[in-house]
Amino acid sequence: MLLLIPLQAATGGSLVVVVLTLIGLLATATLALIVAYLLVKGYRENQNRARLSFAIGLILLTTGPIVLQFTLTTFTDTPQGLRSAAANTSKLLGLAAMLYAIYGVSQSNQHSRPDKGSDSTLETDHSNEVDP
Repeated sequence: MLLLIPLQAATGGSLVVVVLTLIGLLATATLALIVAYLLVKGYRENQNRARLSFAIGLILLTTGPIVLQFTLTTFTDTPQGLRSAAANTSKLLGLAAMLYAIYGVSQSNQHSRPDKGSDSTLETDHSNEVDP
C-alpha cells in the first residue's frame, strides 16, 4: 500500500532561518516599492502610461504576494490553498500589467503619433547645413 507523506510536515523552523526569511521578504518588498516609486515619479514627469502600468505590475508581482501571504497567514485562518490562489492571482495580474506596459501601451502610442524613424512622415530641415 502506498503511504502518502505530506510535502510540508513541519511549520516554522529555527529562529535564525525565520528571521533571515522575514528580512529577505522585507528587503524584497522594500526594493520593489522603491523601484515602483521611481516609475510613478517618472510617470508624473512625462505622463508615460507604460511606466505607471509597469509600476502597478511590479507591486502586484513582488509586494502583493508577500503582503497577502503574510497577512492571510498571520491574521486569518484562511486555508493554504486559498492563500496560494490569492498570491498567484496577484502575480498573474502583475505579469499582465507588465506585458500591457511593454506591448499594449507601446502599441497604442505608435498609432497616436508618427514614427520618428520613418522618412515619409517627417520633413527634414536642411537649412542649417553648410554646402561644401
